[in-house]
Amino acid sequence: MNMLCSFLVLLFGAAACISLPTGLKQHRLRVVDESGAHLAAAAVTLHYFPSSPEAPEPNPPRATADAQGVVIVRSKAEPAIWQVQAPGYIEQRLASSKGEAPPRYAATATEEVDGVIHLYRMPMPALTIQMDEAYTGPLTINLHPAPGFDFLLVDEISTVFAAVDPQANYIQEASGRRAFTATASTEGQVDLLVTPLLFDIQTHQLQVADDTDVLPFRDIANPQDTARGVWGIVNEDDKRIHHQIRLFVGTLDDYLRALKTE
Repeated sequence: MNMLCSFLVLLFGAAACISLPTGLKQHRLRVVDESGAHLAAAAVTLHYFPSSPEAPEPNPPRATADAQGVVIVRSKAEPAIWQVQAPGYIEQRLASSKGEAPPRYAATATEEVDGVIHLYRMPMPALTIQMDEAYTGPLTINLHPAPGFDFLLVDEISTVFAAVDPQANYIQEASGRRAFTATASTEGQVDLLVTPLLFDIQTHQLQVADDTDVLPFRDIANPQDTARGVWGIVNEDDKRIHHQIRLFVGTLDDYLRALKTE
């Protein structure tokens, strides 16, 4: 035992000199809700390829937050999906590489913690886009960062949506609000000011409506799907690279014609 370790044992006990297994990185993170309140008992589970949240390994690495919302995560130097869960809150999944914490968390590091994880209380958000019933063509939802947020460069082509101001407000419009509406322009453009709540939106949380009804999502692989509806999916690459969600409104023939001209 070296002199430094001997000194630490005298001060703090043997636990002070326990080292991490080779290849593991340790992250001290805090889990909070949209108002900044600490979330005790939140759990962070790591899934390494080929494991996934849908098909996890039998005993995936898992860490639980203490009463102050602090969780100690030890990760291998490999790509992973970080799955964060807490009772009554919307589950969050973010990717990381080389054993680092997801960039969104790392961007909020302080002197006390290596990053902050923000969770939103259930229910899931719902976004309705209103359109003119006569409109046919592309529907482009442009995602603009709310004050205090921005797109941070991760590599040559990819960005991550994260807070760039320690005082960034994670509340979307009003505390606890989960139903949102926006109106498309006559050219099919929608501009949204988003916090992580709406930036992370998925297909099943989005609907498009005109003056008559909600338009169904159509599947180009289904031979029965030919009538007017919404085509395409909420594309994660569009959100990461182009900061947009791109869809199409019209019939199958309209959609196929549009694809040929791209």
